[in-house]
Amino acid sequence: MDKKNNIQLLEQFFNGTITKQEIRYLLEELKNVEFEKDWMKEQWDETPEMMNKAVQKQIMDNIKADILPTHTTFRWKQWLIVAAAFLLVITTSLSGYLLYEDQNKKQVGDMTVTVERGQKVALTLPDQSRVWVNSGSTLTYGSRFNKKERIIELNGEAYFEVAKNKKAPFIVQSHGFSVEALGTAFDVKAYPDENQISTVLIHGKVEVGDELNKINLSPNQKLLYNRVTKSLQKSDVTDGLTSADWRFNKLTFDSETFEDIASILERDYNVRFVFESQSLKKYRYSGSIGNTSLESLLQIFALTSPISYHMKDSVIYMKENKRIIPFYKKVLR
Repeated sequence: MDKKNNIQLLEQFFNGTITKQEIRYLLEELKNVEFEKDWMKEQWDETPEMMNKAVQKQIMDNIKADILPTHTTFRWKQWLIVAAAFLLVITTSLSGYLLYEDQNKKQVGDMTVTVERGQKVALTLPDQSRVWVNSGSTLTYGSRFNKKERIIELNGEAYFEVAKNKKAPFIVQSHGFSVEALGTAFDVKAYPDENQISTVLIHGKVEVGDELNKINLSPNQKLLYNRVTKSLQKSDVTDGLTSADWRFNKLTFDSETFEDIASILERDYNVRFVFESQSLKKYRYSGSIGNTSLESLLQIFALTSPISYHMKDSVIYMKENKRIIPFYKKVLR
């Protein structure tokens, strides 16, 4: 046992310059039964020359606060009690330091938020940005979300209200596509089973695209990114905020195909659609539907288009109602 080295390690600990490896070594030394009997008394007597006065005072203050009697004169047996208590104070401090370091290390690891189908989650990120995560989505952030950069991985859909910080760009990444912002609000839809990724800007300014092509969006603009062809298509929308109506269980469609709508309903209601008539997938719908049951939604579609359906367990079978197709076409003229 290196006595001088051990007392120096104690000084380093109280000065905050000790490493985790040195702490583990010191804890092992403190477990030695000879430590209390021989080393403690001898080293304590030597501390005026070997240990910084401020450090020595800090150790003694810790001991006095918890374990020393009110009088200051005590015999060797009392000293052993104090020494043992001092050992406990140091051991507890060292162990607590290691525990804090380990927990702190875990905190910088990746944090993943997974939202099951039929659920939605709202959360506040460490920088106070607010995020709403849609059904069937996964959002991950961790060591790359810090003072210099704020990077998030998204699989699915989420709406972001970004806290302003010019020194740390806020970047949402998904399947080679990224959205970069400083202080703004936008919606990103990037489900892994869909070829298109969409971004709608509500306010502020964002840069979107992949490694080869990036463009800027202004408020009430929408970008469609094709993951297969890598193409970008920008368009204007009447009200960008409607793209995030899903936060309030409200569905808003702007000439959406029934195939795309079915995908949304599958995630929102945790069901599965089977198209017995493939032509139904191309039907398009526009409008808004408030918070309602799946059965009510299906009835609305059946009343406004030549659709019939039946449900079995969590599977919905869709087909054309050929009997009313002529009437439906006449209405659309």
